[in-house]
Amino acid sequence: MKISVVIPVLNEEKYIEQCIQSILNNTVLPMEILICDGGSIDKTKEIAKEFSLVTILDNIDKTAASGRNIGIKHASGNIIAFTDGDCYVDKNWIEQMIVNFTERSIDGLRGKIIPAAPENKYEDFWNDLAWNVLMNFGDKPHTILTKNIRHCLVTANCAYKREVLHNLNGFDAWFGNNAEDTDLSWRAIDKQLYLHYDPSVKVITHGVTTLKGIRKKSFRNGISSSKLQKRHGTKINFDPLIYKLWWVNFIGLFKRTQNSGLNLMQLTWHLFGKYYGSIKAKVVNI
Repeated sequence: MKISVVIPVLNEEKYIEQCIQSILNNTVLPMEILICDGGSIDKTKEIAKEFSLVTILDNIDKTAASGRNIGIKHASGNIIAFTDGDCYVDKNWIEQMIVNFTERSIDGLRGKIIPAAPENKYEDFWNDLAWNVLMNFGDKPHTILTKNIRHCLVTANCAYKREVLHNLNGFDAWFGNNAEDTDLSWRAIDKQLYLHYDPSVKVITHGVTTLKGIRKKSFRNGISSSKLQKRHGTKINFDPLIYKLWWVNFIGLFKRTQNSGLNLMQLTWHLFGKYYGSIKAKVVNI
């Protein structure tokens, strides 16, 4: 069984060396590492090309979806694994993938994502929100059967059979950088494919470290919600919980509740993203 690793990047010079080196330090090496660059203007490509097994591919459309599709097109392995340029993988990452695909005959694999030690309070806040609140990574392996945002195959740490990706026509370019991985895993579930979660397949990821980064990520998540609504839901969706949480944190400002300001900002930008995404996707997702 041969594994190709696909990594879409854009200006990842801060972590790309750590990312590639962690893959090359694995107990089993991949047959290739495909770096799909969206036009980096920093030293990402210069750093990446110094490593063995690395091939750099140009991603003219710049988005994560198009980058991964370019990687799929050029991959030679019968299993294609995905991670991101700001992640580093466990030393048994590839070995455990091979075990899962060999012993269980699965079509797709979801691994566990662990946040790196936070650089500051903003990264600590985002790591908790992204990987503990919004996502659900337990310690027990299980089959993924339902289209649930908390159990999707996140491309920071997942893998599919190459033939499955081709049969699903890869990632939907319409999603761009917004939930393209969730859409793919949900389409796989619609086809009744065998998706599995194994917490022993581990990746450590870095988070955003600025207020601007939190706003940008929250806005993008809102857009993702509306795009997923368009593809997988109904034309109208109303989520009362998000408004309840908004008011709880608004009141928390006056009570000086911990992180109420950050929560309020995150929820506000998420709502802005939902509204903007609703217009673009022609749905009502509020």
